[in-house]
Amino acid sequence: MNTIVKRQVSRRQFLAGVGGASLAVALAACAAPAAAPNATGEGGSADAAATNLRFVSNHGEADQPLFEKVIENFQTAHPDIQIEYLDIAGDEFYNSINTQGVGGELPDVWYTRTFDVPVYASKGWTTNLQPLIERDAEEVNVDDFWPAEVAQMQWQGDLYALPYDFSNVGIYFNKQKFDEAGVAYPTDDWQWGDLLNLALNFVVQDGGEFTQWGLQLFNWNWVWHGMIMGWGGQIFGEGFKEILVNSPTTADMFEWFAAARNQGMYPAAGAAPAGVDPFAAGVVAMAFQGSWATNQMRANIGDKFDFDCVALPKSPTGASCINGAGGAWGIANSTPNLEAAWTFNKFLTSTESTDILISEPLRSIPGRQSSVAKWNEVAATGDLPPANVEIFPQQMESGQAAPYPPYWQDYGNAWNNIVAPYIDGTIESDASQMLTDFSTEVERIIEQNMASLS
Repeated sequence: MNTIVKRQVSRRQFLAGVGGASLAVALAACAAPAAAPNATGEGGSADAAATNLRFVSNHGEADQPLFEKVIENFQTAHPDIQIEYLDIAGDEFYNSINTQGVGGELPDVWYTRTFDVPVYASKGWTTNLQPLIERDAEEVNVDDFWPAEVAQMQWQGDLYALPYDFSNVGIYFNKQKFDEAGVAYPTDDWQWGDLLNLALNFVVQDGGEFTQWGLQLFNWNWVWHGMIMGWGGQIFGEGFKEILVNSPTTADMFEWFAAARNQGMYPAAGAAPAGVDPFAAGVVAMAFQGSWATNQMRANIGDKFDFDCVALPKSPTGASCINGAGGAWGIANSTPNLEAAWTFNKFLTSTESTDILISEPLRSIPGRQSSVAKWNEVAATGDLPPANVEIFPQQMESGQAAPYPPYWQDYGNAWNNIVAPYIDGTIESDASQMLTDFSTEVERIIEQNMASLS
């Protein structure tokens, strides 16, 4: 029986559904005592009782048909392993995973961004995949992964996840708005000062209040790390035991963005209309957005206007402001079906599946280099916007891709409480003082995590 059980659930539904028993009970029509996995990771013959796996993503409705296709393919090849697929939207995903991790009820296979890998591994939530990778080395083929992503999927020298995609950020732009304003499209060779000058063409004020802006800008910490490094700053010291962001160079960068915000380059928090996508709604002419967003942007924009993308602007010194992060798939350390979960994870991250999930829809940069050929083939057709989507893998060649610390979630909370409000204009303060406050808090976090850093 090849059944895909698909749900998009809230945190409350997710927690209630797993409580003291696995969500696999939803597959009761197929279920019976699971067959013990054999040496190849398969759960027995098609006549044997199915092994049920819970699989959780965090990708939204636009990507769900892609996952369903991969699951269909997997269950055709492995009818003895049944997959219950759940997509948990937005911030509810992290709330659910953290609660499940504490309770020992994690999904068998779930989405772990590369900046989450050291967090989950250091807590003992994910399985060390290194022995399985070495056992199945020819099939897994780690040499096919991006070396920078391999570094980010490791904890203490071992791999704890297999790759989905590898992402960075560029600038999407509304071609219709540029055409109507008589403004030339941006090019891949530009700096942040050029973007500001371009953005000012689209700024509109009414009674002293901005009603349109040039750019939609996000405050994601891992992306801003690339900005900081591009401006000449640093983030962490060796072994993540020191925070180095508090420098005059980095303060100057933050001051520049605050001044640009005050000119209308991007909206302060709460200034843009609520409940709409500013770029899709035409409230901004450009969007600071990731390589992973193409599929969702096509769904949001539809046929309202044509759009394209260009490289992220460089710093005033001409240095790259790109930092990389990726999506990956981990296996719960508590899974009772390790071999079945491993079999699914290998299939999920194969070239064939990566083509379906990433390259054919041009969703992001594929996590396997062998899938880039398909990605380039689709990109060259020009049938799907953005036409210049190949800029994302190209700019990764000169970008940063540093590993992330095991205290990433606490670090993220400190960023969201101190740095993000400065970027968004929620708190008006001196950039140097903001960085001092942030560094003090991160130093406290490092002190709390010294055991995991040793």
